[in-house]
Amino acid sequence: MKKRVLSYLTYGNHFYSVEQTQVNDEICYYGIELKKNKNQVEVVNKFEFNELKDALRDIPKHKPAALVINTHFVITKKLESQETDDLKLLHATFPNIKINDFYYEILKQDSIHFISICRKTYLDDLLIGFKAHNISLINFSLGNLMISSISDLIPEETIYTNNAVIQKEKNQIINIDGNSESSEITYQFNDTSLSNRHLLNFCSALNLITKAKKTESYIGDKQTQALTHFKEKRFFNQFLKIGLSFLFILLLVNFLFFNSYYSKVNELKGTAEVLNTSKTKLVSLNDKVQKTQKIIEDILKSNSSKSSFYLDAFTQSLPNSILMSEFNYQPLSRKIKENKPIENKINTIVVSGNTLESIFFSEWISKLESFTWIEKIEIISFEDTSKSSSEFTLKVSITNDTKN
Repeated sequence: MKKRVLSYLTYGNHFYSVEQTQVNDEICYYGIELKKNKNQVEVVNKFEFNELKDALRDIPKHKPAALVINTHFVITKKLESQETDDLKLLHATFPNIKINDFYYEILKQDSIHFISICRKTYLDDLLIGFKAHNISLINFSLGNLMISSISDLIPEETIYTNNAVIQKEKNQIINIDGNSESSEITYQFNDTSLSNRHLLNFCSALNLITKAKKTESYIGDKQTQALTHFKEKRFFNQFLKIGLSFLFILLLVNFLFFNSYYSKVNELKGTAEVLNTSKTKLVSLNDKVQKTQKIIEDILKSNSSKSSFYLDAFTQSLPNSILMSEFNYQPLSRKIKENKPIENKINTIVVSGNTLESIFFSEWISKLESFTWIEKIEIISFEDTSKSSSEFTLKVSITNDTKN
């Protein structure tokens, strides 16, 4: 519960992703909005735009968003190798690359790997543009590699994205080929119906929720800085909202309190006058209370030695896993009423408590039944309060008290 609340306060429950891609050699953007509801994720909105300035129509400020760059500025290559070191895989795929000039992302599988690269200058300029339009990007992906997050959920062996044809075999991606003329195709998986135009966005936004990304991204410190900046903004906005709400509630409570206090003062003035006329009745009532108290004290004194004996016996017999919360010796048969005699359940003890292990509870009952002064034990109630704890109430009939 605590983790869920912290996640909501940090990210909210709406997550966005934008894919920059090319359609007929023209740069365009596809977007998606997901909503997290407990353990379920639903697609709330799908949208597209051609200019960054139009993004705010569908992506509110200070909401977490991911970016997928999937244009000709991103180069993706396949490598068949048993190597697992990221830098060696990068150099084997792009032997003449200057690492300091590129960001890259790697999808590592058993023996077939895919590496996507993008020039830092291009991505940095793109991020500046998003930031200028108050879009909070906190995660990034290059090319079509994010499809690996849901490829095993899609039954088809061939998957089409906006600009690529992806072949898979035994839930492993074996080829990613460019395809600039792909038509719109709808895929069904996990009760979700989604067009290929939004597959990569769905994967990217879903990763913001599940943190189950299968690729390894090397975007320098951009992602860390973006996430830190987002959390700081989010914290400030949430703190401001909560602070103002708290201040409003405080002022409202203050107003209600003093308004109520003023009314109470007037009521008390009237009550004081009534009490002055009722003083004689109160004195008489006090006498009756004292007499009743004396009767109860006499009853308690007559039973103190026996109750102490039985309480001590029960306490000594208790296992460590059982906690006794109530010990009622000779409980009342009915409520005390005026002009009615006080009646007790003679030779009866009612015990309530909490047990962590039912086996110890059974052993404890057996031990109690071995006491010579116990005639019978009835389990009045036994209810589980959690996976490891149960509450119980016992009625214990003891031998004739006058004989002990």
